[in-house]
Amino acid sequence: MAAEKNFENKVKRYLESIGVYDLGTGADKMKVPPCGYYEKRWGGGYSKAGLPDMHIVVNGVNLDVELKASNGRPSELQKQKIVQINQSGSIGIILYPEGFEQFKEIIKGVQKCNIPIAGLNALKNANSSSKCVILTKLTR
Repeated sequence: MAAEKNFENKVKRYLESIGVYDLGTGADKMKVPPCGYYEKRWGGGYSKAGLPDMHIVVNGVNLDVELKASNGRPSELQKQKIVQINQSGSIGIILYPEGFEQFKEIIKGVQKCNIPIAGLNALKNANSSSKCVILTKLTR
């Protein structure tokens, strides 16, 4: 378990180094301009069984990553969830330390991808109402 936790911390440090921060990180703690966020999912009844360990959003693109130590093996349920995520058009990954460099290349590609975020934002704004609230800023 310690090997997986060490690997998780390595992934988090990398993400933060490129501007992908833990969800809720204050602007004063950000060392580089933000381009996304991540959230760690906790097992043990805190999240739905089989969901990947981390939900990561980079440049508006969702990635769900199941982290494994070199000798770790995903459960059948975890594999099913990754398949479903990928079939939905998102990105689901089972990541081992040996694949970390390849993972970083995927992240770099997503960062550089010129996806139509402006168009998606316009669509969100056009379809927001009091019954379909899409918050863009906090109000007091």
